[in-house]
Amino acid sequence: MNRMFERVVGLACTMLVALTAVPVHAQLMLAHEGHHSGDCAIKTGAFPVAFSAYEKPKGDLPPTHAYCDHVPEIGELYFSVDLTDPESREIPIAIRLVMEGHGEGGHEILSVPAKQYPSGSIAFTVNLEELGQYAVLLETEKAGKMTTAVRIPVHVGGGGGHGGHGSGFGVTEIALLLGVAGIGAFFWLRRRPTVKAS
Repeated sequence: MNRMFERVVGLACTMLVALTAVPVHAQLMLAHEGHHSGDCAIKTGAFPVAFSAYEKPKGDLPPTHAYCDHVPEIGELYFSVDLTDPESREIPIAIRLVMEGHGEGGHEILSVPAKQYPSGSIAFTVNLEELGQYAVLLETEKAGKMTTAVRIPVHVGGGGGHGGHGSGFGVTEIALLLGVAGIGAFFWLRRRPTVKAS
């Protein structure tokens, strides 16, 4: 019984280490799976996209909670944009992140030159130090000039817990909960007395 317990605990520890050792981008993609509901779909631009923002957790833990248009706290954030229309993956797209309310175009925080995204996935990291209203701008060339094709509004700050999809549980928490429940069920079934037929 002791040996079996050690094996099960060892397996649980291995799974936990594997979860935290997977590269952050891969964990982002795992956490992002299933977050393509209408909440994060942006359909008001020249082409449709799906958007999620993730807070970088303390330490080496992976991001677990996806947000749509409101991130509760400032700090290091991961942004993920999925080009859901295959045609948009064939055109060069520039990315700008601006903080609104600072003049006509806003205060530019980040700028990425135009390029194609054949995989349909755009991901970048940014450290936001101020609360406020931001916008991710996807820009395409039109008549020789870069113009905004898609605007994704993001409000940062004001708390609010795990809004968007999060509702308190992320991929990591669910995996850990299932692992603990599985270990508990295994030992409960092993300790039940077996009924002998007479």
